[in-house]
Order: sequence, then structure tokens, then C-alpha cells
Amino acid sequence: MKKCPFFVIILMDLCDFIWGVIVINRIYLNREWKINNSIVDIPHNVCDIPISYGNELDYQMISTYEKIISIDDSYKNKHLFLTFDGVAHRSEVYVNDKLVIVNNCGYNRFSVDIKDYVICGDNSIKVIVDSHENLNIPPFGKVIDYMTYGGIYRDVYLDICNLNYIKDVFVKPKCENNKWYCDIDISLSNILEYNVKIMYLDSIVIDNNYKANSLDESICIGFDNPYLWDIDNPNLYKIIVSIDDDKYECEFGLRVVEFKKEGFYLNGKPVKILGLNRHQAYPYVGYAMPKSMQELDAKILKNELCVNAVRTSHYMQSHYFISMCDRLGLLVFTEAPGWQHLGDEKWKNQHLENVKNMVIEYRNHPSIILWGIRINESVDSHDLYLKANEIAHSYDSTRPTGGVRCYAKGEELEDVYTYNDFCDPNMERGLSLKSDICSKDIPYLVSEFNGHMHPTKMYDREDVRVNQALRICKGMNEFYGDNSILGFFVWCMADYNTHKEFGSGDRICHHGVLDMFRNPKIASFIYSSQGNADYFNLSSLLNIGDYDASNIDSVYAFTNADRINLYRNGDLIKVYDSNNREFKNIPNSPILIDDFVGDLLERCEGYSHKASEMMKAVLYATLKYGNKMPLKYKLMYLRLMIKYHVNYQKGYELYGKYIGNWGSEEIVYKFEAIKNDRVFKVINLSKVDRYHLECNVSSDEMIVDNTYDVELVRLKMVDQNGNVLPYYNEGYVIECSGGIDIIGPKVLSFKGGYSGIYVKSNGNGSNGRLIIKTSVEEKNIDFTIINK
Repeated sequence: MKKCPFFVIILMDLCDFIWGVIVINRIYLNREWKINNSIVDIPHNVCDIPISYGNELDYQMISTYEKIISIDDSYKNKHLFLTFDGVAHRSEVYVNDKLVIVNNCGYNRFSVDIKDYVICGDNSIKVIVDSHENLNIPPFGKVIDYMTYGGIYRDVYLDICNLNYIKDVFVKPKCENNKWYCDIDISLSNILEYNVKIMYLDSIVIDNNYKANSLDESICIGFDNPYLWDIDNPNLYKIIVSIDDDKYECEFGLRVVEFKKEGFYLNGKPVKILGLNRHQAYPYVGYAMPKSMQELDAKILKNELCVNAVRTSHYMQSHYFISMCDRLGLLVFTEAPGWQHLGDEKWKNQHLENVKNMVIEYRNHPSIILWGIRINESVDSHDLYLKANEIAHSYDSTRPTGGVRCYAKGEELEDVYTYNDFCDPNMERGLSLKSDICSKDIPYLVSEFNGHMHPTKMYDREDVRVNQALRICKGMNEFYGDNSILGFFVWCMADYNTHKEFGSGDRICHHGVLDMFRNPKIASFIYSSQGNADYFNLSSLLNIGDYDASNIDSVYAFTNADRINLYRNGDLIKVYDSNNREFKNIPNSPILIDDFVGDLLERCEGYSHKASEMMKAVLYATLKYGNKMPLKYKLMYLRLMIKYHVNYQKGYELYGKYIGNWGSEEIVYKFEAIKNDRVFKVINLSKVDRYHLECNVSSDEMIVDNTYDVELVRLKMVDQNGNVLPYYNEGYVIECSGGIDIIGPKVLSFKGGYSGIYVKSNGNGSNGRLIIKTSVEEKNIDFTIINK
């Protein structure tokens, strides 16, 4: 096992922020830990889990991580803060065989000053990790609807501080009489002079010296011509508090959040909170993904799914993820770990400790707008949640609290009533009425919706996949139409591994609008169409054999286009516009396309307009009702027979030609999406003649810095028109060479036309190549390895 030399001080710049705070002398310890006679890098999971039919018992174990570090004599009079950003789940840390700290939460950062435990020269660090799910700590104690994994899965580092140093900084923006200020709480190790510098980009805004009067200082600074943080312009400042050469830096944003019963306000402006829930889990490796993949999820949420918020269900998540939310303008509802169960007093005390640690650790992130201080979906517990609420407010007076419930009329101790709305499986209403859920008229949002009420696999029948999208549309429509509902978080962003009691028997909860590789389901289209970038996608490929009785009576265009032109074999059938948007409250509601005949009966069959419309109604009624056609359509057909001499044989022929399409010539549909009189996308639907592989690479550059890097390759098999083949489930083989390895198996299969590959830098110093071999074609993807 190699030693880690500490005589090099690593100076970091702004791009290396990991949780909004930097102590300038930071040394990362992610490399070369020994576990079970293997050498591994952090992030690390104690065992890989198959995507399907993985066993949650496999990662439940006690693991020992060991590392030798070398301490230089120059650090004799320094504080040495050994920090772990996340270890699942109970941790004992030993330095030179002496126990220095025990941590009982798998989702928080924890630190210990080891200056009194180390010697000059070699020192041993040992971390004993217990990832059993019978621990008497949250979230454990009963069943849990997600796998919890195990291992040191976030960064490990050493912060080197002078004896006089800045312990903490908390920046609290406020606006009074249209003037912006920051109250800044500064915690010092000794009463000394200190400097406060605030920067925006490369410009110094504030540079003042202060003489401390106590160990806990509070100053107020005003801003002229401030740059505010919001969802469209997430401007960030940097504060640097220093004592001599010891510095403490963090990013912050000037913004104020208010939850009122009539709406949510960001900097005084109303915002409807449209979000998704996110688990921090990935295929094979569980929680153990580095910076690039954490940031990618935030980018997918903001730029591909076009939401403005995310809930970090059901625990605190990586600072890389939250910091990217800061930079993108993505609002965050974060919460303490737990799922339904409440344990004994020791367990509850740990929950209170988790709430405290959560608030202190994350409170400088401007993206965070709400603290979740209850255990998700737990029963009321007056004393516990009264204390939790008080703790959150005592450590952060700038944000409200919420508590997620799955039942109505719960005790309202928090500032916002947050409710998992699963109460209407038949979808007679999109959402529950606030008055049916809350006892008082307080701020209210929906923290989960749909999810297990309609699980949807990538390879389900088309109508099942479409129904997931339409259920979300129905809820979203009522959310946008009701100002008393401040936020709407659908469950959830992506599919995830779960326990045997949940999911589809395959240990997967297929609840996401994306699959586990972040590939889109139809339900994702409603979100993507809410963005500003041109977007258009269809709910159907118009394959009649995919529906009972070949009944496809409508298709939805998910788009922000002004109109859709529909062509059949080159003939314009109809123009669909905002008048055809079914869900009127959604800003960019799907356009309902329910007529694939248009005026063809007039043009091609010679019927009058009146007869043509009557015949079309009868033909569609035949499709929908079959032999159980309502009387009004039977009478309509009788009139056609008498007045226009349309006998049974003619009606049968017309049905086959224009509706059923059985035995007729090939029909090619073309859909044009038009915005501002410009066609920005065309979708052609025809029989599949040929198909090919398309690859979407998150980045072909891998940045190897504090640890290894990972990139995601999303695959899809598409036809000659670029449409995904939803039932392409064939296998393929992957190989790699050079500076990359493959995460997971090398023989995989498509699911519903999609698949994904995670590639990982392996540290051998060379560039890498990924080779994908399908039955259709072989593709090579080259990666450039950049060592920083």
C-alpha cells in the first residue's frame, strides 16, 4: 500500500468547490485505500449490485478501509481536520489504532481534528463501516423503498488550518426597503482581527477588516447594484474570510424565499415550483459516483427535463450535485434521512442530530429553499417534530421547514405542509384539494405524485407508457390551475433499485420518467416540452398491433411549438394548434391529435363535407366501440346508407383504408413542428426498413483530479427516421482499452430500445477507447484523459 505524502499543499480554485466551502490547504485522500486485500479509490461501494434482481443482503456487511498517510514536521502546530463527506452507514474512524470519531448517519459530512493523534512520519487511518440495515439509526428499523448500499462513497480529505482559524461562516441574505444586505455569522477559534472580502466574478465588491469582539461574530454588509440569484440568472458571489494566511471561502447567492398560502415567492416574484424527486443511486455502484455524474444529474434535470426544482429524497445528497443546482438555478427541497419508520428515543435523538447537521452543512447553498425536518411519510410525533422544527430554525432563520406526509390533516408544526398525493388511483381528479388535506390555510405543496400508482417500464406496451405521461399531465394541469398548491414534485426522476418488498419483483422501482441510465420515457416528454429550447416528440409510433382491438384513436404531441402540421402520404390532413391543447393550465400542454383522416373522404371518395364528417364519425366510433356502438352512431350510419347509398361492404372498405389500415398500401405520416412560422422538427412514421445505433456521450474528456472520473454513454436503437425502436431488446458486447474501464458487465442488452454504459478512468495515464458491438454495427468512442 502506497503512502500519501502531505508535504505538498494543494491550492484550489473556484471550480473545485465541493460543498460551497474551501479551507485553502486541502489535501484529498481518495486514492489507494485498502479493503479486503484490494486497493480501491473513493468513491467506493462495498459490492456491485446487478441492475435486475440484485439482493439487498449483499451489501450489508462490516467493511474495513485502511490507508497510510505521511505527516510532515511542518504540520506540528496545525489543526488537521480529517473529513468524510459520506460513509454508509455507521462509521468508526481510527488514527494509529485510536478511535477518534463515530458517525451514525450515512448521508452527512463529519470531521475530526487528528493533530493530537498523528506523529511525524507514517500514520494509519482505519475506517470500520457497518452497512447493515438493522442499525438503530435513520433510515433503518423497518422496510425501506430504496437500496441503501454501503462504503465510503463520497470524498475524503484533510483540511490543514493554523491554530488561529475560521471555524464557520454563514451568509444570510435579506432585502429591506429594496436594499440588499447580508448578515454574516462568523465563528472564530480565537478573538483576533479578520478580513472579509466579497467578490462577484473577478471584481472585488467588499474588502474590509474587522476586529473581533467575541468568538462568534455577526456583521452586516450592504450591496449596491446587486446581482440577484434566481432560477433564470443564478448569480453567485464568493466570500473569503481570512485570518493571516488562513482562509475560508464559500459561494453564496443574494436571494430571499417566501412560502405564503397563496404562492411561493423568490425575491418577491411568484414562482410555481415544478420539480422531480431524485435518488442519488446509479446502476451497479449504488451511491458511489464522483463529481461528474453528480453534476450531470443536475444538468439533466435543468436542461433536459426543464424543471425548476428537485427534492433530494429521502436524505441529504452530494455537494457536487447541490453546488451544480446553485450554478444552474435549480431550487432544492432537501430533507433528513428516513422512510416512514420512527424508532426508539436513541433513534429519534439521532434524527434530531441529523437535522442539525443537515442545516449547518448545507445552509450556504442558495438553491436550497426548504428544510425537510420530518421522517418521510412518518406518523405525527409531536415532541420529536417540535424539537426538529426548533433546531432547524435555530441554525437557519432564513428558510422555512416542511415535513412530508402521505396522510391528510396531520399536525401542522412546520411552516409548509408537504404532502405525497397518492390518494386517487382512478384519477377522477388530478390532485387532492388542499382543503381536504390541510386543517389550516397554510402554505402547501405536493412532494410526491404518481410513482407506484402507475409503474412504467421502458419496454411496457405503448398505452401503459403513454398513460404514465397523461397521469402526470392531469396532476400538473391542476397544479398550474390552483395557486394554493405552491409546488408539484412527481415521483420520480429515474428508476432505482429497491428491496424485495417493492418494485416489480426485479428489485427495480420503475417509477421514473427516466430509466436508470437517464434515458427518457414518454412521461419525460411533458417536462422537456416546458423548456425554452425547441422541443417536439410524439406519444405514439402508430403501430396498431400495440393496442387492444387495434384501437389508436388519439396521439399526443409533446411540444412547445405553435402548431403541428399532420400529413398522410404527402397530403395535409390537419393543422393542430393551441386550440387542441387538452390540459389548458399547463404552459405548453400536449396537443391532442385525434383525426388522421381529415378531408380525405371528400377529396378521394367524392363525398360532400357533411357526409364526409358523418362517415368519419361512424368510422371512429367503430374503432372505439366495435359491436357496442352507441345508438346515435347506428342512426348516423343508417342515414348514410339511405341518403348516400353507403352499404356495409363500402363501409368496411372505407374503415380498412382510412382507419384500420389492414392490407392497404403503406401509410407514411409526417408531423411538422412549427414555431414562429419556422419548421424546427419533422417526425416521419413509417414501417421499419433499417435501423442503427446512436450514442450520446456525456463528455469525451475525462478529468482526473481528486479521484477517478466517470462518463455516461446513453445508447438508443433507432429506425431510418430516427425513431426509437421501443421493443428492441437485443444484446450487445462492450470492450475497452487504454485509460478506461467499464462499470458493470461487458455483455448487456437494450431495454425498450435504450441502454447505457458508465466508463471510468483507470489511472494508467493513457487515453481510452470504448468499443460497442451490436448485431447491427460496431461503434468506437474515444476518450481523452486529462490529468490535473
